[in-house]
Amino acid sequence: MRNSSMLKRSEALVEARRCLGCFESPCTQACPAHVDIPGFIKRLREDNVDGAGDLIYESCPLSYVCGLACPTPDLCEGACTLNKLGQTPIRIGALQAYVASNYELLENYDDNGKRKAIAVIGAGPSGLGCAIQLRRMGFEVEVFEKSNSIGGLVDRVIPSYRLPSTAVTQDVNRLKEAGIKFHLRVEIDEENARILLEDFNAIFIGTGLSVDKEYRVEGMDREAEGILSALGYLEHARKYEEGRADLPQLGNQVIVIGGGNVALDAAILAKRLGSEQVIVLYRRSRDEMPGWESEYLEAARLGVEFRWLSSVNAVTIKKKKLQSVTVQRMKFTQNKKGGRRWVERNEAVPTYQLSCDSLIYALGQELDSSVADYFGVETLDKQRIQVDHSSFQTNVPKIFAAGEAVSGGSTIVNSMSQGMAAGRSIGRWLLEG
Repeated sequence: MRNSSMLKRSEALVEARRCLGCFESPCTQACPAHVDIPGFIKRLREDNVDGAGDLIYESCPLSYVCGLACPTPDLCEGACTLNKLGQTPIRIGALQAYVASNYELLENYDDNGKRKAIAVIGAGPSGLGCAIQLRRMGFEVEVFEKSNSIGGLVDRVIPSYRLPSTAVTQDVNRLKEAGIKFHLRVEIDEENARILLEDFNAIFIGTGLSVDKEYRVEGMDREAEGILSALGYLEHARKYEEGRADLPQLGNQVIVIGGGNVALDAAILAKRLGSEQVIVLYRRSRDEMPGWESEYLEAARLGVEFRWLSSVNAVTIKKKKLQSVTVQRMKFTQNKKGGRRWVERNEAVPTYQLSCDSLIYALGQELDSSVADYFGVETLDKQRIQVDHSSFQTNVPKIFAAGEAVSGGSTIVNSMSQGMAAGRSIGRWLLEG
């Protein structure tokens, strides 16, 4: 079945002709990768797909992935001038995906003669962005990934209906053709860190946030049937969508805890895969919810119920099976934390029970600081790697870092762009050193 975001040639050409070709293109300014959007659409309008692909991939080497998985309504499409004219914005993401899916040219770069090699730790968006940027500068690049696939969480948890594996594979194959060497199932420990420091001229850390935040409430038992982490559920569901696993059995009544994109993805998939009642509990209001507006609207359209200022303070488990959750109402305080209003229990409102078959918790991910520790790299309270933000250099001169391991959370395109910027910084440092 064709992905709903994918356009036919005739559809792409018609859509491309709607573009106004704005001089000070707000869409490009809103794109973290600064893709020349009017430029590639102009080439596409002329049926020059390869020329359009050249422009896109120059700024966005994960072009197919970003075309399908980027929150375009909140970025480039949200900034489209047609919005102000009362028209629907150009489907920029769909046009980019169309070009990427039909772009034949491969990246192929000669070495720059300096024979300097860089180790990239992590094959997620930031690591891949850094790797291709360094290859474009002529350096030897080797990527070390602890899982058995390239792409990080992008290839494991984004629902397949949004991002089919063929899109990830095509972007990854292009990177392989560029001469990047990939080493999978490599855990970085103290010994491997020592070897990498000895064998490579520079090291980039792009491990992202790979550890689920611990979830603790009264009666909690993570081994009980019906209690799942959102990432674990999404990974299982993606395998099911691709025919590699059985249907995840959630039952008819599902509770999702959290307000980010991972929580929304889990709620949407639970609905799409057959659960009758899916309720999202979020401790703040919709205004504070960090999930994208586009995902919230999709969830609401499918019938997902949202209960704001609500939190689970206990679970009931019998015979190792989830029975219900106890919901505590919350209220705002005068304090703020991280730019958002803080909340506390509203003791004036009684708690209530919600029967459920499954509880999916999506409280975010944290940094696995062990990699930084092995290299002697400083972190901010074990939560983020500390860097000079103008160069992405850590306290260890030959080690650089970017992406979610530094920012604490971001989009695919932001992490990729940060990795590319770090790659340019590494290249300058090596050439000048």
